[in-house]
Amino acid sequence: MPAPAPNTPVFAASPSGLQGPWSRATVRPISGMLPESLKQLGDRNYRIGEYESAISFYTQAIELKPDPVFFSNRAAALMMLKLFKVAVDDCHIAALLSRHAPCYKILARLAKCHLALGEPEAAIAAAQASINCDSIASADNPSHATKAAAEQMKRHLDLCEDAWERKAWETAKKSLVRAVALCEGVRPAEWCVWEVEIAMARCDWVEAAVAATIGSQLHPNSASVQTAIAQVNLFTNRTFASALSLRAALQIEPSHPRARTLLSRVEAMIEAQQAGERLYLAGQIIDASMRYTEALELLGSAVEEGQGGYLRVTLLGNRAAAYMKMRRFDLARDDGIAALSIPNHPWRLEVLDKLSRCYIALGDADGALQQVNNALEIDPLDNDILALRSSAKSMQSNLRRSRASWAKREWLDAKQALALAIAECTGDCPVQWWIWTVEMEMATRNWAGALTTAEAIVELHPSSAHVLALLGLVRMLSDNLSSCLEPLQLALRLDSQHSMASKTLLRVDEIERLREEGQQASELGRYPDAVQSYTQALGIVGSSEEEGGGGLLRAVLLASRAPALLNMERPSRALADVVISLELQPASLLALHTHARVRMAQGYYEEAITIYTQASKVWIAGQGDVVEGRMISQGLLGAEAALKSSQSKNYHSILRRAKFYRLCYPTANLTHLPSIPNSASDPEIKKAYKRSCLLFHPDKGGNPEHFKLVSEAYNALSAS
Repeated sequence: MPAPAPNTPVFAASPSGLQGPWSRATVRPISGMLPESLKQLGDRNYRIGEYESAISFYTQAIELKPDPVFFSNRAAALMMLKLFKVAVDDCHIAALLSRHAPCYKILARLAKCHLALGEPEAAIAAAQASINCDSIASADNPSHATKAAAEQMKRHLDLCEDAWERKAWETAKKSLVRAVALCEGVRPAEWCVWEVEIAMARCDWVEAAVAATIGSQLHPNSASVQTAIAQVNLFTNRTFASALSLRAALQIEPSHPRARTLLSRVEAMIEAQQAGERLYLAGQIIDASMRYTEALELLGSAVEEGQGGYLRVTLLGNRAAAYMKMRRFDLARDDGIAALSIPNHPWRLEVLDKLSRCYIALGDADGALQQVNNALEIDPLDNDILALRSSAKSMQSNLRRSRASWAKREWLDAKQALALAIAECTGDCPVQWWIWTVEMEMATRNWAGALTTAEAIVELHPSSAHVLALLGLVRMLSDNLSSCLEPLQLALRLDSQHSMASKTLLRVDEIERLREEGQQASELGRYPDAVQSYTQALGIVGSSEEEGGGGLLRAVLLASRAPALLNMERPSRALADVVISLELQPASLLALHTHARVRMAQGYYEEAITIYTQASKVWIAGQGDVVEGRMISQGLLGAEAALKSSQSKNYHSILRRAKFYRLCYPTANLTHLPSIPNSASDPEIKKAYKRSCLLFHPDKGGNPEHFKLVSEAYNALSAS
């Protein structure tokens, strides 16, 4: 707010001539009359309310004799016609003519004129001078009331200025309105400017336009008022009208600093806005957004300027549309929120529509529904808004269903619901959704999907420690121990206290160490040590459902432990390991080969042949190495030979020599065990029978059919 006008002196030199329609031509000049007679005629017309005629008689008297009473009386008549500025001149002249003994009435009228013109300090000074000149302290001296009113006006103006500095716009408005109410004449131009500025600060653009219009009518030749009109036009998105008003202000006062500064600002904004619109229509969206940003920076968002008004809403809407074309919905959302914060603009529904679309594109269903409901309060039947509400509700419902299913460990349903929510999201989904997707892929044991999604998230959010730690975990569970170290170490560089990254890194180090120890022990034939190392590694990996039962890493460790268990004559435990391993990784050649060996050792030759055949198909589909292919082929031939041998009724071949059992068992190929000779004694037959029972008994995991053959062979040979 501009500073109040400086104090006006009580006695100031003023022109003696009266400008206006009240000249000598108002009434017919009367020749030969004395000034006192003309004054009496003026008094008579004043008393009957013919103020214009009174002014004319007083003027003729003044021309004959410049008496202070004549000037004072003419000032009184002018005051009755609300011509306080002209009356001030007459009061000043009257006071100057009677300076040695000024009449208190002259000063009282001067005080009232200053009060009517909104000059409280000058009014107070004149009223006090009037009171001082009134030696008898006349009770009918109006200066007392005038001084009180002027002091009240000054107090209201001071309160208005203080409230403006505190940005208490309502208080400023009330104080200024009270000051204006005490002003009987044309209020000062600066007050009109203040009314406009307070209305703009309150974002009441209708009131600002009305105040600007009134100010223009009261002060058509005021550059400050024209500048205020230009501001109203600018912030109500009438930029060309604003430029015209500013040029008019500069014609009135070419050196007006505010008008000159604002004009250059308006012209730059017009150019930037038009350039942005042209570039947007031409498809140059990025350049268009930059020009809109330039216009917004020129406009600003000062509270005193109504936060930029309608023009800022328009520019924010245009830039938001450009951002949405660029799929930068986060930036478009911010512009929408900024536009909504500007009150009393007519495009609230359009802003809410864009903002709702941004929230849906960003996966914020709750935020979208809030904006949609606000829009429906404006227009309950808008089809576009109703469609957005349906989409937001669907997204919200699917998200809730996904989280509820996750809590109940219904992984597939949780994954499907989240996929439906992602389908509703037209922009970049929240990173948390992608993290949930990776976790669900792990829980459903889709390791290829989990790895692909995790790597995609890292590309989008390379500086997120949590995302990098999640990628490291997925790679670990996918049995990519060497490649999981890099994201884990990078995550810890970004956040040295990140729990998941630090714990996963420790797990990887321990698993690598124990796995290497197990491999070395197996190669050296120290199978119990190998089993112990693999068991410890499996304990670190775990089998939680959230981590897909331990993933491919657990499958590999189980498939590695099974041969050691088989070599330790523990086929049942080996079988349990390979079964779980194949559940986790159905295409594991190591697990399939070990599974076939276990079933052969237990006498299930047909099942072993089936498993070897499956392994052969996996090897061909996966283009495995030659060593693996040769191993599978040899195993298949051995299983077929064992099956053929088991189907003949050679009882001596069914019962193997007991003393060779421990030596040949590790091969899990019973055809290598020498048969008992045809001349075997009863003790030899009995020993071979007991050993074969231990091997093929169903309680030990053996084949019941083969166990029946063993019993049949023993009975037949014992009876012979």
